[in-house]
Amino acid sequence: MKTMMAMLTVIGATGCLAGEAEVAPRTASAEPGAAARAQPLEAEAAPASTEESCRALMQRQRTCTTQFIPALVDARVQHDTPPGVAERERERGREALVAEALAEWESDAQDPNIAALCADIAQAISQEKDALLRDSVSQCLAQAGCEAFVSCAVPLNLVHWKS
Repeated sequence: MKTMMAMLTVIGATGCLAGEAEVAPRTASAEPGAAARAQPLEAEAAPASTEESCRALMQRQRTCTTQFIPALVDARVQHDTPPGVAERERERGREALVAEALAEWESDAQDPNIAALCADIAQAISQEKDALLRDSVSQCLAQAGCEAFVSCAVPLNLVHWKS
């Protein structure tokens, strides 16, 4: 499932962008207190550039890993994105897909990998999508706590941002 980070740049529609797609993530089982420890107390200031916006989004997703990865897997299964992931869930089960995604996320969520992905997106995005991405990311980053942030951020990961 090496498409975890690549999906930020591929297929879908967003719920934070005028409610185009509804994503109903299942709740993840987490260790007691983990969500509270991972939740930022204050929303961060909006980043200035596309690359900064992307990095801020990815870093906040990393902060909220416990909630983010299971919700992202659920959204992908719901939208069958990439094609065939819904069938893989039926065959292997949700927990196996979440475990695979978490293992991949260990590498993908490292700062150098985030920087490379975000630089690629910033170079390839159209002006129209650039404004939409930065506005959408700002809206998500303004959400307090991981639950609200993840509800906003997961749909952004289903959008094809590159032109």
